[in-house]
Amino acid sequence: MLLFFIMKDISIDKLDYTIGGIYGSSGSYLISSLSENFDNIILLLNNNNEAQNFKDELSLFIKDKTEISLYLDIECFPYENVIIDNNIISERLKTYKRLINNKRNIIITTYSALSKRTIPKSKLYNFYRTIEKEHTYSKILQDLKFLCYERTDRVINRGEYAIKGSIIDVFSLVESNPMRISFDGDSIEFIKEFDPETQKTIEKISSFILSATNEIILDESTITTYKMNCKNFFDDEYVSDVEYQKITEGLMTSSIHNIMPALCDNMSHILDLLPKSNNAILALKNPNDEIKLINDRFSEYYLKHNKEKYLLDPKKLIIDNDEYNKHKKHFKNITLSLYKVNDDYKSSNLSIKKLPSLLINNTYKDPYKPLIDHLTISSMQNIFCIDRQSLRIELTEMLDRNQLRYITTNNLSDLNNIKSKIIICTKNLDEGFIDHSSKKCFIGARDIFGNRSLKSPKKSNKNLITNYIDDISSIEVDLPIVHDEYGVGRYKGLINMDIEGIQTELVKLEYANQDILYIPVTSINLIKKYTGHTGLNVPLHNLGTDHWIKIKNKAKRKINDIAVELLEIESRRFSSKGYCFLKDDDEYNKFKDDFPYSETTDQHNAIIDVLDDMQSNKLMDRLICGDVGFGKTEIIMRAAFLAALNNTQTMILAPTTILVEQHYQSFIKRFSHTAVNIGKLSRLQSSKEKNQTKENLKNGKIDIIIGTHSLLSKNIIFNNLRLLVIDEEHKFGVVAKEKIKKIKNNIDVLTLTATPIPRTLNSALSQIKDLSIIETPPQNRKVIVTRIIQWDKELIMDAINREIKRGGQIYYVHNEISTMNDESSKIMNLFKDINVGIIHGQLDSNIIEKEMNKFLNKEYDLIICTSIIESGLDIPNVNTIIINNCNKFGLSQLHQIRGRVGRTNRQAYAYLIIPNKSSLTNDAKKRLEAIDAVDSLGGGLELATHDLEIRGAGEILGEEQSGQIYEIGYAMFTDMLNKSVEILKSNDATNTYELLDVEVDISCLITQDYINDIVTRLKYYKDISSSKTIEDNQNIKDEMIDIYGPMPDYVENLFHVSNLKILIKGKNVKLIKLLGDTVRIEFIDPNIINIDIIMNNISNDNLTITKENTIKYILSSESFDNKCKEIIEVIELIG
Repeated sequence: MLLFFIMKDISIDKLDYTIGGIYGSSGSYLISSLSENFDNIILLLNNNNEAQNFKDELSLFIKDKTEISLYLDIECFPYENVIIDNNIISERLKTYKRLINNKRNIIITTYSALSKRTIPKSKLYNFYRTIEKEHTYSKILQDLKFLCYERTDRVINRGEYAIKGSIIDVFSLVESNPMRISFDGDSIEFIKEFDPETQKTIEKISSFILSATNEIILDESTITTYKMNCKNFFDDEYVSDVEYQKITEGLMTSSIHNIMPALCDNMSHILDLLPKSNNAILALKNPNDEIKLINDRFSEYYLKHNKEKYLLDPKKLIIDNDEYNKHKKHFKNITLSLYKVNDDYKSSNLSIKKLPSLLINNTYKDPYKPLIDHLTISSMQNIFCIDRQSLRIELTEMLDRNQLRYITTNNLSDLNNIKSKIIICTKNLDEGFIDHSSKKCFIGARDIFGNRSLKSPKKSNKNLITNYIDDISSIEVDLPIVHDEYGVGRYKGLINMDIEGIQTELVKLEYANQDILYIPVTSINLIKKYTGHTGLNVPLHNLGTDHWIKIKNKAKRKINDIAVELLEIESRRFSSKGYCFLKDDDEYNKFKDDFPYSETTDQHNAIIDVLDDMQSNKLMDRLICGDVGFGKTEIIMRAAFLAALNNTQTMILAPTTILVEQHYQSFIKRFSHTAVNIGKLSRLQSSKEKNQTKENLKNGKIDIIIGTHSLLSKNIIFNNLRLLVIDEEHKFGVVAKEKIKKIKNNIDVLTLTATPIPRTLNSALSQIKDLSIIETPPQNRKVIVTRIIQWDKELIMDAINREIKRGGQIYYVHNEISTMNDESSKIMNLFKDINVGIIHGQLDSNIIEKEMNKFLNKEYDLIICTSIIESGLDIPNVNTIIINNCNKFGLSQLHQIRGRVGRTNRQAYAYLIIPNKSSLTNDAKKRLEAIDAVDSLGGGLELATHDLEIRGAGEILGEEQSGQIYEIGYAMFTDMLNKSVEILKSNDATNTYELLDVEVDISCLITQDYINDIVTRLKYYKDISSSKTIEDNQNIKDEMIDIYGPMPDYVENLFHVSNLKILIKGKNVKLIKLLGDTVRIEFIDPNIINIDIIMNNISNDNLTITKENTIKYILSSESFDNKCKEIIEVIELIG
């Protein structure tokens, strides 16, 4: 065993030990071995993300997964009010349950979670109910109410239940799937698991565990304890605070985890739940250092704010080092090190080594040569850990070709009993390693396939937007399209045909005079969505005339002029030298580590883009396009921090006073541990405050200033302004935009938007701005449940009731100020005890601030407001929004307003109320259809393109170019513009819009029995035909195999044709026609064909050279794949 030599050195009475030499993913391997020697192991990691990833990897080696528990942290700033994610609560409740029932556990947690106190152990036993056949209908309803389950129409998320006649659906927080309980009268007939997405039952079960939905149950005894403790913890005025009123009424609040010691006597701790012998704590860092850091942060906040807020002493909420040290005496404390340590009585090293390079190398004739050599020479047992089916298929095909035997397994827990030299495991290992002591070599997918092992390869930001604009997969029959060679027609669907024994799929298009054109799916890249002007008939073109050619040539000339203008703008931008910011890595990393959440991949990439721009000599002009609540604010905070480190100033422009206030509060909180000075300028300040702010700006005493357009006035003087951040630029007026243009000439600029207007979209596509897109939602963020309804009293009452019962609040958007009081009366007539506020833009600024603060402090349950909240405060506690007369709002505005809710991990709801459907305009119907169809998570970009279609593409460049767009469509316009820019950049006049055609006499299609859904087939046809590189095709292929399984030959052929086109593009080829063994190649320019090379490389007996720039010869290969490779070799030689 790997750890025999270590374990013999760890004596029973030795409490501290160090294990060094951990490499790659060997940590999970090590802990699986250690678990055999300890009853309970606690592993401490930095954050929840690390914990989740480690659990996935550890499950490779642990047979009984129930032994592995995730004790996740409630990740937030000290004393921050947060709505805790159900998935976090779920894992914590599972951990408590296992600690109660199991003697052996592996607990993966974080330093922060370890430091926080939890509920007393005695309370835990009341958190779980075993539901079995003996339970009655009334008893289950009683349990659901006591355990605080939320009633919904359809059970999708944990903590929900639904009643459907004699059936109760419920999703317990400690079960993997929801349960369907069918009753016969008051008795249970059966219990079945079901799929939350499809709602279909999976299997019948005998019982399941129904757990609490939170770590606090506000029952009568808890509320009594709370009332008693509040007298000791807070002053007499606390009883009139909203928090006290809500909790004593049995309603949850977002601050409840900050006052848990007031709700429970004798608070416990995760270490209290474990027995006091044969346990170990493992950590890469010193836990005492991390606990001290957490204590310092809590103490700093407490000392700063305890006089203005009701805060408990940090010692009541978290443990300090003295308390931790008392606990750790009962544990073996093992420090893990990535580095080598001294081998002595208290430390030793693993016999782990790095893998040799096994990456696929395409410079070899056999790209797998490094791996084959390793497997042939190695005397070790080689274990491949690959979760992607596509990569496993590729690996097994290689092993079969080389006659190397292997076995496949789902788990490595019984590894010592598997004798095969090569093992393939269907789970993933992040990074491989060699264990010399046990002669085992672990190899992960990344070790062989590199970036291909990633499930979502990074796409260029420009392509993401282009895909939205030109996504033909969702096109409906009879909608207009535009073909590169034939012009504007109507899409009539995908048609399966058998042509001379060859099965094929064709795109059917209809043109003027009902002429029909069939396009092979291999050429689907020539078809684009048509988006023209609104209110005009689509101009279907005639086949067989030169009308389209004339239109296209005219458009080319105009587009070429635009391309020249764009390149001049780009040239001016790159020739202007920007300020080169220097990054102090130590200071920056401290600031970065203060961010309490895990960065999403897109957010991380955007941060890197921005920092790279700022550290370069060029002026930054970058658009950050990300949906509401996707982390754009953290990106500008990092940029502003870097600017402050360089003793320069940052100006942040926001379109509304409310948004200025929100940004200001966010920045103050985020920068609280730095020496950065933050100021604001808004109409909520007094004249004296404004003058002082201006003076501080001028003297350089303010590093970051946040304000509305008033910051652009002439009397504002900066000391050293180097960074400008503009939030939603399109919401500023013309005068403000002109002032922004003047400022932008010599400083770095960041523009933020969630739903870019068409003109902004175009500037990003045309490379006037650099672009970063954040498409990935924060972890565990839920889609907003959106319902478009006519006024329904019962439904609205249910929506408001549900939100108030779970301790939340409601936005009620009503954009007619004159009838707001009527709406308020209507709501108050429905509910007697509800507190309703009103806010709109015509109120005095002080009243707005006062009313919003009341809502923020939960004095109002519901606030009736205008669209003023579109750029308003982020209030995590508001998760239901009702938008009255939603048909009167624009599409992007609706999306922004809907995005005011769902900013946390709690399920949010949006009710869009419309009048009689018959009174809606066509555009209003289209807007509502679009917002109903588009996912609320990351839907901003997609909605922007829908907006483009509804409003008309002519809005992008004004009237001068709108005629061109109307004639050819926006997708064709952007494609031609990008090609024109490419040609001008390359200074190659011969580089034209060449169209390459490949004709083959074998079936190349995605068969219906492989992918039945026509929309999905269209998507893949478009993706394959639009691929620019072999790597693009490989990623598409991997994705298809992972989802749909091994590919039929017909689909493989489609990729061979696409790869052939990619590899011969730009090689002077116009047409390739492959019939049987004979290939005919037609060239564009005969003058650059070298006849001698052709004669020397192709047998004269098989070769025919014609005057029409064409050669014809017979191929020697048998398989279609090899025929394509043979053609490529000849064209490479000729080129």
